[in-house]
Amino acid sequence: MSTRLKLSKEISAYLDNLSNKLGLRRNIICRLAIGRSLVEKEGVIEFEHEDSLGYELNRTTVAGNHDALFRALITQHEGRKLNDFEYFSHYLRNHIERGVELLVDEYGKINSPVEFLVCLVDFDKQEKQHLDLFQKI
Repeated sequence: MSTRLKLSKEISAYLDNLSNKLGLRRNIICRLAIGRSLVEKEGVIEFEHEDSLGYELNRTTVAGNHDALFRALITQHEGRKLNDFEYFSHYLRNHIERGVELLVDEYGKINSPVEFLVCLVDFDKQEKQHLDLFQKI
C-alpha cells in the first residue's frame, strides 16, 4: 500500500499561498482541491506536472479517516477500477494538483477568503459569478 505522494514544486508553492490567504492547513486545502477537481467532467490521468520536487504528503494526512470515501469518489469519477497504487500515487495526486490549480485561479478572481469559501460551498453561485465576469468583458 502506498503511503506517501510527492507534489510538484509549483503546486506546493500554490498550497502555501492558499494556506496563508485562507488561514487553512495544507491538508485541508488538499481535501478541498480533491473535491473541486471531482466537479470537472474530464479525468485526470493525463494531468501531471513534470516534477515531484514539492511536498511529500502522508496518506493519513491527506485523506484522514476518509481514504475509502476518496477512493470510491475517484473510482466513480474515472469510471474504472483502480488498484491501490494507481489510486493513491496517480489519481489522488493528480486530483490534488488539478484542484489546487483550479482553486488558485478561482481565488484570484474573487480575492476574498470569505467570498471564496462561500463560493466553494455554493458552486452554482460561483459559476454565476464567472458568467457575470465574462459578460463585463
